[in-house]
Amino acid sequence: MDRHPLSPGGNTLAILDTCVLLPSRLSDILFDLMLEDLYFTYWTGDVEAEFLRNWPQVHPDASKSGAKRLKAFQRATNNGHLITGYDDNAFMSRVPARVHDNDRHLIAAALVLVNGLGEENDPTLHKVMIVSDNTKHLAVTDTRTLGVEVVKAGVFLDSLFTAAPQRTSQALAKSLSDLKKPPYSKAELVAALRLHGAKATAAGLDADRQINTTN
Repeated sequence: MDRHPLSPGGNTLAILDTCVLLPSRLSDILFDLMLEDLYFTYWTGDVEAEFLRNWPQVHPDASKSGAKRLKAFQRATNNGHLITGYDDNAFMSRVPARVHDNDRHLIAAALVLVNGLGEENDPTLHKVMIVSDNTKHLAVTDTRTLGVEVVKAGVFLDSLFTAAPQRTSQALAKSLSDLKKPPYSKAELVAALRLHGAKATAAGLDADRQINTTN
């Protein structure tokens, strides 16, 4: 069995944008999939700053908990998440011109990861991705020519579910079991998946009778 099903024989390195970290249920799912070892998670210092800046607007009822949430993300990756050196001209100069100024750091950071794959025996086995719902600012086609795939969160989740349905379902079951204060139902999680565009994953979860419907 391939550890990372989106990269048979290799690793999937996924940079998570701020817009997919801010929604609580979506980020819960993304991190539970990471903890199931379906991919490796990364982000940048710019993402962390933007996350803390926008958290109070997205979660006004818990406006002071953004730093705690970010710490939980960092612990989940054993603090191996942060990409550095992406502001070097060697990477920034290669970012496609059509990428929005505020998002250039994401592409440059992905290029840092691509550059690191040069030390692998077979770099073609590995995949570098950016998971963002703001794809219109990331020049998807131009960025793909650099060896970086940009996908929306729903597409990413559905790709993982299609490639590894049992392991993805296990991660979703963990998400449900962990959400107890307040309890979160299977129907609510299915609705959240559909909201974020993961229609195939939502359908799979809805049909999985082994996942407790009363969580």
